Amino acid sequence: MSFGSDYYRVYQGWPERLVSRYPDLPFDYHCYLRIALDNTLDAQWDTKIRKPAYQNLSEAQLNTVLRNFNLYFDDRTKLLEHHQRSLNYRKAWKRKQLKFAL
Repeated sequence: MSFGSDYYRVYQGWPERLVSRYPDLPFDYHCYLRIALDNTLDAQWDTKIRKPAYQNLSEAQLNTVLRNFNLYFDDRTKLLEHHQRSLNYRKAWKRKQLKFAL
């Protein structure tokens, strides 16, 4: 679902703001997207929706992603907590894939 250029601009602009806000963190632009998306979908996001995410999120999901970005800007602890949760989602997905490969 597409929500127009304003949503896209805001969605795409947040990671740049977060990179500037936390220059000491080893996160690139895409890391902030991953963290927000994974925590919105409670899973490795691209296992739940197709790429590109901004075109395939529901309006409610997009609003949650934007709320997460806002939260991260003001709460470094929550950002790091969500980062760890995102890594855990991804480790779980890899373990699941390995089981099928055996």
